Amino acid sequence: MLKYIEDYYEKVHEKFPDLEIWEIEKILKHGMQSFFMLNNNGADVLIRSPRNKFCIYVGKSFINRTVFYRYQALKLRIKYRLKYKLKTKSWNGYYYLGLTEEQYNKYIPKKKGRYKYKINLDSLTALKVKEETYIFPNNKYFFAIKMDEEKGWSISLDGMSSRNLTLYAKRDINGKIVEI
Repeated sequence: MLKYIEDYYEKVHEKFPDLEIWEIEKILKHGMQSFFMLNNNGADVLIRSPRNKFCIYVGKSFINRTVFYRYQALKLRIKYRLKYKLKTKSWNGYYYLGLTEEQYNKYIPKKKGRYKYKINLDSLTALKVKEETYIFPNNKYFFAIKMDEEKGWSISLDGMSSRNLTLYAKRDINGKIVEI
């Protein structure tokens, strides 16, 4: 038998008599629209009660840990991009990149001087969403780079050089990200 959202108004009203029917309708419709939007954009949905009496997971499960880790990293990217779309009205002009210890030693000059050195950014990828750079556990240094135009969610920095790299966060010894 096919059920519609209207079929649940009275059942929810019995459990929450303080709410009016129009409030219940608004809450249920918003929840269904959010669920549909997340599912439509490829995100997994986890619904859990505060006391863990029930739990609903809509997505894929894996036994292999490496496959699971890659899948979770992909889903985190989708989550951050959706949050970025919903929160941000306009682009702030920055792209972000995370560097491992080896990449940091390779690209960032050790010499301190009066002028900023021009840094060659060969074979690096910059991301539009800052939190996306935190997904990769090997990244230790996080930089923001000012760009003139928006070019998508991620851009390749092949053959590009810049003086506008700004260190905005580091990962400490415990793995916690500390913004500077």
